Amino acid sequence: MLYYGNTDVGRQRQINQDSFMTIPMWGGQATLLVVCDGMGGHKSGDIASKTAVETFTHSMFSSESPTDEDDENTVDAYIKYYLVSSCDAANKAVYKMSMENPDNHGMGTTLVAALIYKDKLFAVNIGDSRLYMITKYSAIQISRDHSFVQYLVDSGKLTEEEAKTYPRRNVITRAIGVGEKARVDYFIADLKEWEGGGYILLCSDGLSNYMDSDLLFKTVYETDPAVEETTEDIEKKVNKLIEIANERGGADNITAVIGKF
Repeated sequence: MLYYGNTDVGRQRQINQDSFMTIPMWGGQATLLVVCDGMGGHKSGDIASKTAVETFTHSMFSSESPTDEDDENTVDAYIKYYLVSSCDAANKAVYKMSMENPDNHGMGTTLVAALIYKDKLFAVNIGDSRLYMITKYSAIQISRDHSFVQYLVDSGKLTEEEAKTYPRRNVITRAIGVGEKARVDYFIADLKEWEGGGYILLCSDGLSNYMDSDLLFKTVYETDPAVEETTEDIEKKVNKLIEIANERGGADNITAVIGKF
């Protein structure tokens, strides 16, 4: 699997509170992609995101790869267990640091992660960092924002258009490290259902706040996906996304990770 990630401080922040990881697992049989966005306006958001990424990844690497004898349901349940328990480990690590050091009190972070294994996508998220599936047809948001503005949209108090400019759109309702327990969403998708393949995009809200699904699709598919791509081609797509977010304001840290399937 081809993949690449990058992060940028943006045009208005002094510290980058985003962190990410892209790494092969299980001897190259799987690929793990992770993005965390430290809670803006809180102390030590950069420490929270870095700690969450490192702890989550370390926990995932403690797992053993499924065997050929395992049936599909067993593999699915096994991977779900490790993804969710790794979120729990990250939550405990960040929460512990927050409680032990007054300078870190109140810190937290979003987390979105994807494990790609044998033509399947397994993913978890908490907060408003996003996971998109981008195919030759469209860009679709797979994750669901845990945010105040999403709550207002879901309850019919705001339209999607109004939500884009709502002043409290960055307030999240779930995060890693703000309590003893973290409630995460879990997703699974069969990548073989998307004929011709496509891309998985993980990003912080510093990107998604400036780009709707149509612009994401256009930017990622500006080159013909049928052409044999290299990691350098994926790098160009990632950096183009970050460039556009900066051109449109760059008010927050910007992180994008793309995996081609």
